[in-house]
Amino acid sequence: MKPVILVKLKMRFVYKFFLTICGLLIALTVCLGLKYALQYKDQIFASSVEVQGALSINYVDGKKFDVTGNKTIKFSVTNGSEGVSYYNIIFNQVRGNGKYKLLYNDTLINEGNLETIDEIVTDTISIDSKETKIYTIEITNNEDSSLKGILNIRSQNGKIETFADTILKNTKPSENALTKVGVEVATEDEGLIKSNDDIGVSYYFRGNVKNNYVNFANYSWRIVRINGDGTVRLVLDNPLETLSSYYTEENKELNFLESNMSEYLENWLNDNLKNNMTYIANTKYCSDTTHDDAYNYPAYTRIMVNNIPTLNCLGNQVNSNIGLLTIDEVLLAGANFKDLNHDFYLNNSKITDSYFTMTAAKGDDKSTNLFMINSNGSINSLTSGSQFGSIRPVINLIKNVEVTGTGTESDPYTIVTGN
Repeated sequence: MKPVILVKLKMRFVYKFFLTICGLLIALTVCLGLKYALQYKDQIFASSVEVQGALSINYVDGKKFDVTGNKTIKFSVTNGSEGVSYYNIIFNQVRGNGKYKLLYNDTLINEGNLETIDEIVTDTISIDSKETKIYTIEITNNEDSSLKGILNIRSQNGKIETFADTILKNTKPSENALTKVGVEVATEDEGLIKSNDDIGVSYYFRGNVKNNYVNFANYSWRIVRINGDGTVRLVLDNPLETLSSYYTEENKELNFLESNMSEYLENWLNDNLKNNMTYIANTKYCSDTTHDDAYNYPAYTRIMVNNIPTLNCLGNQVNSNIGLLTIDEVLLAGANFKDLNHDFYLNNSKITDSYFTMTAAKGDDKSTNLFMINSNGSINSLTSGSQFGSIRPVINLIKNVEVTGTGTESDPYTIVTGN
């Protein structure tokens, strides 16, 4: 065979081989692409981008979540404007029971319970011009049924004045009380006192306060304190009409969430405040019912012997939408363990029976006494929690609520709805 023909045949063979290899590579690329697309189709279709004014929100894993075990969802917020913008992070239409952790740049900034409520879970957040913030939310389902809900980022037209901001503007806080807390009763208006709790800087009202009234859900409340996370704690001004015991012979559990008292309060909440749950925070209460093997209760020593009430929980912290006062909060408000006090804001003429706190005083293996507050403002540590007493529910309003009014009895703080 001639050399020229051999060269042509070799070139034709090389060309066909090259085409075959290219075809195989293209087919392999297509297959891998399809496999990747099928493997990650849920993430691809879940991603959702929204534009709210200057903000662009990328819900990387979608806005809706349906969790049966644990799940991590991510989202980012970008400010496209030339100035600072503001937003809130919110859970809507939550159905189920679980927990969440909110992380920014892998740093925990908030955590709490996810229950059948709508809740703003952050303070108003600022974001600089052209900045992007990336978040991760870790969700844990506490039940066998699925935990569902919607994640929403809501743009704010500037930083709103929160309820806590309004209180602090109207009542300049003091570093120290005028009377000795835990030792002396407070019968004059001592205003707002700066302190600390487990979460951060807190402010509590003390004495014969005249500007801590709140009208909420057609009930009259009194502000107890601004919590360290910016929520505002309220106590019902007048006791409920029906009495209850803290525990029963059938349910002797003292830990608040498992107690007869918790069930009673939850029923009252659902019957009377269910249309206002958007504004009620699921936050920390102190179930201080702990004791040692000899039934020594630390709260009794702290209050009755050492006279050192504190806003830091030295018992068990529990998360709930509703609870009671602690004995520490009552002393900080103006009571002490030995004197009457008709003239501090927790006392009024409609209180005719002793009311319960969430703090245990003393007991044994058969019975436990809860601290109670008598109708004359004195402290009672001698009544068993199985006895019936008055109930003054305590709730916490979420951080980002706006209010009108000045806090007086004739012009109480009232929540601005419809925002």
